[in-house]
Amino acid sequence: MRLFFRIVCCFCLYFLILAPAQVDATTVKGRNIAISVRVSPESSFVTTITFQADRTFIKQISRARTKESTCNPHWVRATMAVNKRLYWYDHDGRLYDPQKSQLLLIPAKARQQVEQFVQIVEQAHYGNPLPWEQVKKSFERMENATVVDLETGQRFMVQRRAGSRHADVQPLTRADTMIMKEIYRGKWSWKRRAILVEVDGKFFAASMHGMPHGAGAIRGNAFPGHFCIHFFGSSTHRRTEPDPSHSLMILKSSGLLAQTLVRAEPEELVGYFLTSLNEHDQHTLRMTTSGFSLPESLLSVQGVKRQEDIPRSDEAGLFFVALPVHVDFVGQNGRKRSGTWLFLLHREAPWDRWRIVEVQMDYP
Repeated sequence: MRLFFRIVCCFCLYFLILAPAQVDATTVKGRNIAISVRVSPESSFVTTITFQADRTFIKQISRARTKESTCNPHWVRATMAVNKRLYWYDHDGRLYDPQKSQLLLIPAKARQQVEQFVQIVEQAHYGNPLPWEQVKKSFERMENATVVDLETGQRFMVQRRAGSRHADVQPLTRADTMIMKEIYRGKWSWKRRAILVEVDGKFFAASMHGMPHGAGAIRGNAFPGHFCIHFFGSSTHRRTEPDPSHSLMILKSSGLLAQTLVRAEPEELVGYFLTSLNEHDQHTLRMTTSGFSLPESLLSVQGVKRQEDIPRSDEAGLFFVALPVHVDFVGQNGRKRSGTWLFLLHREAPWDRWRIVEVQMDYP
C-alpha cells in the first residue's frame, strides 16, 4: 500500500520540484481536494495527493460556521486546497482559514474525512519507524541505499560499509558527496537531519549527521571517511542508549514528532526544547512553545547541553510548572558559559498538552 501511494505521488513530487512548493489553490476545481504534507513550514519537499470528495463534504467545508482563532504555523500538520481556498489542518485535528484567522466548525463526519485524507498523504511522505534490529536485515553491509533529505527533497546514494549499533555509510560517488555537502550548505557538520532511507523500495525513518570521520574505502567519491545514519533504537559507538538528537530527527522523519510532544511531561518537553535548540531546529523548537517570541539571546546560542537529567518538579501544579535546568552553552561569540535557565510551562486543562510559555536565562 505504501509503495502504491509513493507511485501516485511521483508525478506530484516531480511537479513540485519544478514549481514553487506552496500549493496553488486556484488549480483545484469542483470536487477536487488537494492535501499537502511537509515536515516543516520551511520545507521545500512536499507530498501532494488530490482526492475527489462528494458535494456534501465540499459544502460542509465551504459553508462551515467559523469563529475567530489563530493557529501556530509550526503546529500545522497539512494544508488543504478546496475551491480556490487554502486551509490549515493542525496536529490537534482542527481546520483553519489562515487568511481570515478563523477556525472552521465542521461536523464530526467531515473531520473524520479530513483525517483520513491526511493520513493517506502522511503514509506517502514519511518513513517507516522500524527499529534498527529490523532495518539492518534489509540494509545489510555493502548494500546500496538512497538517502532523501526531508527538508530539501535532495537525494543521494550511499553504501553501508560497517556499523553494529547504527549504519556507517559512505556516499557512493563524487556526485553523491557533492549533493550531501550541498544539503549541509557547503560545510560539513555534526548537526542531525531528518531523512528517509530507501532500500529496495522500502522507506525507513532515519537521521544522519554530516561530518566525515574515521576510515573510508570507496575510491573516487571525494569523501574523507564515513558518516553515520541512525534508526529507531540505534546508539552511538560510545553509548548504549539512543542519541537524543538523532532520536528527535527520527521522530520527524516518521511523522511521530507531534504526537510525542502532545504526550510529553514538562521535563520531557524541556528536553526536546534543548535538543532542538542545540540542533538549530527552529520548527521543533517552536512546536514546544505557546508561540511566544523567543529572546534573541536564546536564538543566538550555538550549542547547549544540560549538565544533568531534568528532575520532576517538586512544585508542579495542575496547570503551571516551573523547571530550573542547569546548562552549559556556547554563545554567539563562541564563548562557553554555564548557568541556570528557568522554564515556565502551562496547559489549559488536565487533558491538554503542556507548552513552554517563558524561558528565563540566568547566568553569570
